[in-house]
Amino acid sequence: MPYVAESEALNGPFLELDAIAGGLGAAPWRASLVGTPSMRVVLLHWPPGYATVPHHHPRAEEIFLVISGRACFTIGDRPEREVGPGELMLAKRGELHAIRVPDGAPLMLLAAVGPNEAGPGETIEPASGAQTI
Repeated sequence: MPYVAESEALNGPFLELDAIAGGLGAAPWRASLVGTPSMRVVLLHWPPGYATVPHHHPRAEEIFLVISGRACFTIGDRPEREVGPGELMLAKRGELHAIRVPDGAPLMLLAAVGPNEAGPGETIEPASGAQTI
């Protein structure tokens, strides 16, 4: 079963991120852009102080691209690293990762996971003020 169902995603051949973001208002929000059997792509907008719970995807890789703002990433056993617009991160299959938004501006982040499965370990209960991707 897919984590992001095809019916939940926009799945358009062309998507204008600025127009999508402009219609969704203030952070936090999540927009499902693509939901196919092989991948899911979401656009995330999080306020300062927002954080995900550390999690992993047992059968999938995940890439992240910062669109605007700053993010602090922890991936695997590497030390936390602050990144900004235009930077791309990779969490390999089974690699623990977490994201937090430092003080300052909100974060706009594109996240893609493939394959798009809701298997064991894919869904975890988020802590207060946190979410999984």
